[in-house]
Amino acid sequence: MFSLCYKLLPDCYLKYNFPVSYLPSKIRSMLEETIISPFYLDKIRDDQGTPYPFEYYIFHFAYHLTNPWLQLQQQENVWMNWETVYVQLAHCYLYHFLPRDNSPVLPVIGPYVKKTPPRKLTQSPEFRRDCQKLQTMRLLRASILSSGSTSPGSGVPQQQQCLPQVWRSETVVQVFLDFWLEYTEDAQLTSQLSTSYLSSIPRRHSIHSGEHIRLVRAFIKTLHEFTNSATGDKSAMDELKRIILPSVQGKIYTFLRKAIYHWPLDSSFRLILEAWLSFIQPWRYVPGVTYTKEGKAEEEERGKIHDPGRWISFVANNLLAYTAVFQQLLPRFMRTDLVAPKNALMLFRVFSQPYLAKMICEVENCVDDAGLSKGRITTNQWTSIIRQQILELEGPTYQYVPMFSTAINLQVIWFLSNIKQAHLTATSLVEALENRRRGKRFLLSLWEFFSCEEYSSDDISIEERRRVPVLLATAQQQLIDIFQIQLEDIPQVAIVADQEYHDSILSTSFCHQSQMESSFDSSRPGTFVPLQEGRQTCRYIEYMGDPELQPVRTNECAFLVRSFYKLCCYLNLKYRYEIIALYSRRSFLGSVCRQLVAPPTTIVKLPKRTSNGFSSGSEERLPPRLSLRPLANYTFLISVSFGILIAWLINYGPFMFLGFLFLMWIMYVVIRATLQHYFPSITSVFRQNTIASSINR
Repeated sequence: MFSLCYKLLPDCYLKYNFPVSYLPSKIRSMLEETIISPFYLDKIRDDQGTPYPFEYYIFHFAYHLTNPWLQLQQQENVWMNWETVYVQLAHCYLYHFLPRDNSPVLPVIGPYVKKTPPRKLTQSPEFRRDCQKLQTMRLLRASILSSGSTSPGSGVPQQQQCLPQVWRSETVVQVFLDFWLEYTEDAQLTSQLSTSYLSSIPRRHSIHSGEHIRLVRAFIKTLHEFTNSATGDKSAMDELKRIILPSVQGKIYTFLRKAIYHWPLDSSFRLILEAWLSFIQPWRYVPGVTYTKEGKAEEEERGKIHDPGRWISFVANNLLAYTAVFQQLLPRFMRTDLVAPKNALMLFRVFSQPYLAKMICEVENCVDDAGLSKGRITTNQWTSIIRQQILELEGPTYQYVPMFSTAINLQVIWFLSNIKQAHLTATSLVEALENRRRGKRFLLSLWEFFSCEEYSSDDISIEERRRVPVLLATAQQQLIDIFQIQLEDIPQVAIVADQEYHDSILSTSFCHQSQMESSFDSSRPGTFVPLQEGRQTCRYIEYMGDPELQPVRTNECAFLVRSFYKLCCYLNLKYRYEIIALYSRRSFLGSVCRQLVAPPTTIVKLPKRTSNGFSSGSEERLPPRLSLRPLANYTFLISVSFGILIAWLINYGPFMFLGFLFLMWIMYVVIRATLQHYFPSITSVFRQNTIASSINR
């Protein structure tokens, strides 16, 4: 694809029109106000040019993630689309065009101006020169290149020499930043754009997909890795690494701020927290730190702060990302399920960095006028930076609240009470799971042995549950140290474990056990279905159709089920009226028939999608019928095989054993039929108790 884009670059006759309605809403509103950034200026004027082939492809690739039409097809589960082709391509593009190993972006090629002049000038020398002239990208250009400088010994401007090194990297960063990190509320979008735009595109959701947030986090991590790989030379790529993060960090902060505000408080909120942690921890993405697939550093110590002087300027330039976002997250932390291992780990990561609190406190002192009395140049420099940052990102009416103020300390104190309760709940839950594990039944042990899976009462292993109390205790102590809270300041209320949460974990999410028990219980008409792929939390779904058409269970022989079904269909169709008449008789033969055939059953036919819409649902009553499906049960087949083996060991043939078994079955049927015929009330009570016991199992 990129080879084709590069081949099409010199062609001056090709035009690539990217619809204006596809641009981010902020860019479109700037167009209406005739205020546009230099990056888009040369791409929207038809008389001067259109995007390059490379830009055209990158524009469409970035727009795919935010396309409102594709958002309509997004599933509600944000954990879906974890490893799609689009995600893999996005990672490849980020790593290729923002190299972390100081390698050049290959192939080294410069952009061309594509102008379509009048036909009479197509052969003129001026036109040929225009086709080969390099166009200024104007993105971060003033800081990187000197437009009038020339290299010694050559008449080639330095701008033209450096442009092939960075123009694709700039394009990828600018386009991904504008498309992926756009977060405009619906009300703001309606007031900014004309009705012509709104009528041509569907309304975007204020909540992005999980795939979108993961790619934003990958984009942030790549920017950190790209910036931290700077070597200090005077190349254009190294200068781009130096200034690219300060140029985009304001938009990243705004995106995270709005995403946290709109995102629901469920398990998917962890995606937003991970993106925020990736942004405020650039020291985790220095060269040499490698991460496993689960995100754990191979050398954990190398992902921590060891040189505060290197990172304090980043903290000063992004102070709001630490303090304002933390104050925004604190009420959400109080409502978060801290007993969940991933949430507990996230809380631990927020407060586990050494020197971070000290750096924030030092930078915050520069916000107050009292900090200027120290007379330090760095203090004065940070003061202006922080005040300008607050003015640009939050506006002139924003009242900054210091992170270590009394109001925040009071919220942290109450948050410590929540952590203490979560610690007690997690501890009691681990003890209960351990007791259940020691006292589990022998059947569950066999299940673990044959399935090679360790049984757990929910979708989280016991080993992960054991880590939760340790993480919570560490996070609690770190909070106390960071905010310098005295133990006597914490309210000494009767903090007990959350018994309701404790019981819900122990009683409502035994999916493995429920699935196993239902597979051995053929009397249950339904099955346990996981609520989410990869999870063990289940819901019991009852089958309401024809019992003979149920899917083959794990404890049934598929061949015998299908063979017996065909045989029963033939017999039921041929002798349908005879079976119904005999079943309805009140004689002894009728009682015997009722022991042999399945009783009448009412099934539900659900609405189905047809070419004319949905068909209406209905109920159908099936007549008495012969059913041999219980004979296809593996338990029955193994029992018969084991009986034949025992009979063979004591010198009895298999046919003699089968004849004896058939005789015993006949006697059982006759006894049941006799009791039903002469004592119908006792039989009905016995049947009801049998059904109730099977349901309650």
